[in-house]
Amino acid sequence: MMWRRVLDDGSFELATFARSGGSYHIAGTALIAEADIPSRVDYAIECGADWQTRRVQIRQVLGEKVTALTLMAAGGEWLRNGMPAPELDGCTDIDLGISPSTNALPINRLSIPVGQSRQIRAAWVQFPQCSIEPAQQSYERLVATQYRYCNVSSGFTALVEVDDQGLPIDYSGVWKRVAAGKGASVGPLFPQSDPKSDGFIEALVSTGPSGEIGSAADTFSWMIGGWAAEVADFDEDGAVRRGTGEWWFSWVLEGRAVQDVWIVPTRGERRENRQSADNRYGSTIRYYDKSGGLWRIVWINPVSGARNALQGRRSGDRIVLEGIEAGNPIRWTLDNIESNSFSFRGEERTKAGDWRVAAEFRLRRIA
Repeated sequence: MMWRRVLDDGSFELATFARSGGSYHIAGTALIAEADIPSRVDYAIECGADWQTRRVQIRQVLGEKVTALTLMAAGGEWLRNGMPAPELDGCTDIDLGISPSTNALPINRLSIPVGQSRQIRAAWVQFPQCSIEPAQQSYERLVATQYRYCNVSSGFTALVEVDDQGLPIDYSGVWKRVAAGKGASVGPLFPQSDPKSDGFIEALVSTGPSGEIGSAADTFSWMIGGWAAEVADFDEDGAVRRGTGEWWFSWVLEGRAVQDVWIVPTRGERRENRQSADNRYGSTIRYYDKSGGLWRIVWINPVSGARNALQGRRSGDRIVLEGIEAGNPIRWTLDNIESNSFSFRGEERTKAGDWRVAAEFRLRRIA
């Protein structure tokens, strides 16, 4: 369905609602005029059979700035880009400030009798800053297809008219539905290519993690998308080789694994010397081993012939992965994790038994 923001006549939203097994999915795109700056917000929401929010992915492009956000909810506790967000604990619903679609979540979940009201605690995402805060909200069902919404904290109220499936038609003269009908099923949130044009990609790439791995998906779900890299390789003689790279992540294999493509230098800067020690064009598969309660990782770089097998898990605010290379222990650590940046440091054990930093990558989100 499609809505027009009649408040300023400067924005549109297109969203798809779908039911799959015991869950509901919403995928949408909003084109917003933010103070004369074009903005695009893509989002995907997964809810349980009770319409309670489980997972949210958001990507906003505002001018030249790209912001990505992943939220996970389970048992009343929330994660933001893989990190605990205790301020959101107890929230049952996501509320996207630029979208009327998320009003459908509490309306369908609560099934409020006419003449009665209910209060909820929602994770309220405000745009264009993409900030999140808990918000006490109430819904009062005035007649069968009309509700009075109230943000208890701010005092803002709105009348929400819905259809017989509880999906918004009119949001208090701010958003008005202009089209509705059956459409395509929900596809990848941020596809790098059209899966329909490439059977291999369609078979490989997944829209999200499998329910089989549960909350373990949170370890790497925040990495999905694209990253620009500043690369530093440290030789044993003290020399430092610097460069740039790109790193792309996606859920694959029915969501049971995360695969990446790690490219140094970037495709636009590929060098002819393909045997250079800092020349990488390889891929990693990460999959969760339930029996060991950890992630197992295999990295292959066909340029140099390198192959590493690592395993590990989250440790506090870091993800620590350990393995063996040429008979020596190695360790890779993801650290300083933020919504749009993180660092990745590789170390090797010296003959003296110390850890020597062999490489360090600083990543910045680009998609």
